[in-house]
Amino acid sequence: MGAKFSDYLAESEAADTPEDAAVRAMFAAGIALGLQFRDARVSRGLTQAELSGLTGIPQADISRIERGAGNPTESTMQRLAHALNGRLELVTA
Repeated sequence: MGAKFSDYLAESEAADTPEDAAVRAMFAAGIALGLQFRDARVSRGLTQAELSGLTGIPQADISRIERGAGNPTESTMQRLAHALNGRLELVTA
């Protein structure tokens, strides 16, 4: 095992099964989605509480989504995107 976290991470990813890699990819996608919502909120000068007031989505749910720990429905994401003057778009890699 390497002495640095980056070494550990590289070794861990190299040992992944296809199922492990899929879970890792889903986790990364959730984090990326949450960061996009957070960046849009911050760029508009809104707090989570203010966004909650605009959308009716509980602030705790917004926090979970922004941390990548939530599992928002399409409806929730649409409400957030609308309140942030954005739109949902499926982008394939």
